[in-house]
Amino acid sequence: MGMYREAYEYYTETCESLGIESINFYHFINHLTEEQLEEYYKKAN
Repeated sequence: MGMYREAYEYYTETCESLGIESINFYHFINHLTEEQLEEYYKKAN
């Protein structure tokens, strides 16, 4: 679950920096493909 949380934190930080609203964690996890989650996780680390 840590991988998902780190990916979500990266996503929300990116949204904040761009001035756009982020979706909640539930929707983030349920609407992304495994490949997308892996890419967010790579960028977060």
